[in-house]
Amino acid sequence: MSNQIQQKTILFIIGRAGYPVTRCIHIAKLLASHHILFAAPEKQPVVLETLNQRGFSPLSYARNAELKNLLEEHEPDVVISDGYDTDIDEGRLISSLVPITLHFDDFGEGGKTATRVFQSLYREDRETVQSHYVVGTLGFVIPEELEPYINTGLKQVSTLPLPHVVVTFADEDADNLSYRTLRHLLHLQVPLAITVVLHSSYNHSRDDLKLMALGRKQARIVECDDPIQLISESDLVICDASFTPYFVAVIGKPCIVIAEDEKEAQHAFPKEANGFIYLGLGRKLKQSHLQNAVMETILHPHRSVRATKRQLALKLSSNNLNMQRFLEKIIHEEAREITR
Repeated sequence: MSNQIQQKTILFIIGRAGYPVTRCIHIAKLLASHHILFAAPEKQPVVLETLNQRGFSPLSYARNAELKNLLEEHEPDVVISDGYDTDIDEGRLISSLVPITLHFDDFGEGGKTATRVFQSLYREDRETVQSHYVVGTLGFVIPEELEPYINTGLKQVSTLPLPHVVVTFADEDADNLSYRTLRHLLHLQVPLAITVVLHSSYNHSRDDLKLMALGRKQARIVECDDPIQLISESDLVICDASFTPYFVAVIGKPCIVIAEDEKEAQHAFPKEANGFIYLGLGRKLKQSHLQNAVMETILHPHRSVRATKRQLALKLSSNNLNMQRFLEKIIHEEAREITR
């Protein structure tokens, strides 16, 4: 389809490090027939640094006035924004200067001005949304690092003699759920291998965690921004309620989900219907609830297999092709409407 479409200039605006950067880079590859630009606010140095490391030369801006200048200078046909909630002023600014505006996981008022808004972190309480909101799993784009592990969960055999639990909470882990989860797991009187994965932006004492891990021979602390391989090698994943459950569901693994904050607690994807054990808000989590969930997973493997099959039945492996077709269709049809 893409070779039938006149090349457009597509500007990605990324407001947060982590998966939003990964998603935008991969969407850029899906739309590689077009002219691609990246931009990020100056207050997001990690985003700018990540893009530089991946071989891009991102633009930066400090405030809306500079963003306006940037849009007027480069005249993009399409803006794709990700990683932040736009306010109404920014939404109106972008849509007034750019024909097609696509927002990913934007819960701000600015999304109302967009051409399309993709909500992969959709809410449990689904209020009536405007017709240009695309709510559901389509908005999760599978990065190339994850592609070799698609649907491998049921096929892989554990590399360790003990049940291997991987604990991974995204980004800075504000409420230190890594520490709390490890402490609860160490109180379980069953043999487990435990790997706690810390993101580079983890915002608490690493020494405290490492000291606690010394209490069990098969417990370790790993620093890693890309836990995909560790997830694939696990028998059970304990993670946040943001994007990590999507990674888990692409692979297919038993998974306990704990929300890092109130915003995550509203996310509807990582729930039982999709193959997850959801334990609610982390700071309210009781030790017994987590321990019971872990024991149930270990002692009832048939339930874990059933949950994993629910994850794989979502067919997230088709997302990239579907997203590429959808975006090209939007770009083609909206551009035609604008030309008229």
